[in-house]
Amino acid sequence: MGNNAAFTAFEHTVMAVYEHGVLDKPLLEKLMEPYRDSDIDSGGKRGLTSRDGLEVEEIVIKIWGLKVPERPKLPKDYRGWTEQQRQANEEHREKLHELFNHITDEAGWC
Repeated sequence: MGNNAAFTAFEHTVMAVYEHGVLDKPLLEKLMEPYRDSDIDSGGKRGLTSRDGLEVEEIVIKIWGLKVPERPKLPKDYRGWTEQQRQANEEHREKLHELFNHITDEAGWC
């Protein structure tokens, strides 16, 4: 089983530093280092968003210097989504996770 609390701490830390406008790749690498070789689990994600609307995965991707996948245009109320909208959201989430996992693999996360 993964470490949900570790991901929660990482999410809060990245968000706070990003909001202060000081997060760059070297600092992000330092923030990721304590989780090297640990079984960090994104199940601890709290769903925080920055003032500019980014989630932690998007912030990490952006700061790492990669292109953040564009979000599909979806109604806020997910209960009314069509099957096409659900599929577009799922594909977007998969792209985010693929890029985020590539970065965390580079950082030595399990």
